Amino acid sequence: MKNEIFIKVIAFVAFAIYTHNLPAQNIQYDKFGMESIDVPTGLNVGDLAPDVMMLLADGQKVALKDLYSKQPVVLIFYRGYWCPVCNRYLAKFAKDAHKIEELGAKIIAVTPQDYDNIDKTAEKNETNFTIVSDRDETIMKVFDVDYRVTDNYQQKVLKGLNTSIAGTNASNEAVLPVPATYIIDQSGKIVYKQFDPDYRNRASVDEILAHLPK
Repeated sequence: MKNEIFIKVIAFVAFAIYTHNLPAQNIQYDKFGMESIDVPTGLNVGDLAPDVMMLLADGQKVALKDLYSKQPVVLIFYRGYWCPVCNRYLAKFAKDAHKIEELGAKIIAVTPQDYDNIDKTAEKNETNFTIVSDRDETIMKVFDVDYRVTDNYQQKVLKGLNTSIAGTNASNEAVLPVPATYIIDQSGKIVYKQFDPDYRNRASVDEILAHLPK
């Protein structure tokens, strides 16, 4: 009898952990351009950051590991210059980004767009931190933030914002990231995660400051 109760308790705990890690079921994923069967969940706090290379605007290749080994890294994913919510967020973020840098952290923003369109973002929002074009979608994939945009959402953006998502991306594919934010400490461990398929919800500078490694 005791063994049976013990087994039931273990099964309940396992189920609770499993369901806790599932994406929220009440989210209308199609509203954000996602298929319900293609919803990323992102890496989690405690995971080690992937060993990934980044191609900078000047053609230099930099390993993420080489950056976080020197200082904590704040990694931000955003959709593109065509996204009004991204622009409002980045413009507000840029004004206070120095607070993060003054505490010794490196800010890197990642987008699927090419560098011509990144320049539009930087000019429009007066960003002075590094923005990386994820040309082959490798960074988005290894952090599990990428998804293929539905045809309906592509048409919505094309009609409402006069923009082809695929046309602005370096890969010429209609792929976007969940606008997630990660903080990686100098050991390579993820110590903070903000991840929400609803692109209107982003990590504030204050939230990032509160979770920076001391």
